[in-house]
Amino acid sequence: MSLLFRLAVFVPVLYLVAVVVVGQQHVTARDVMRAAAARTARWLVWTAVLLLSMTVADLWIIGW
Repeated sequence: MSLLFRLAVFVPVLYLVAVVVVGQQHVTARDVMRAAAARTARWLVWTAVLLLSMTVADLWIIGW
């Protein structure tokens, strides 16, 4: 349950940060929302890659 809560908080916050970041580069709200959604998806993929690599490193260094 804790993981679901963390994801439910993390994804909208990540989207809002992306809105702020891309909002400086676009003029219309539609362009900002589309760019923020794309950037959020990209950041979520990077987050998954980093978590997976940290887990693999943890298992390799510490062991099961």
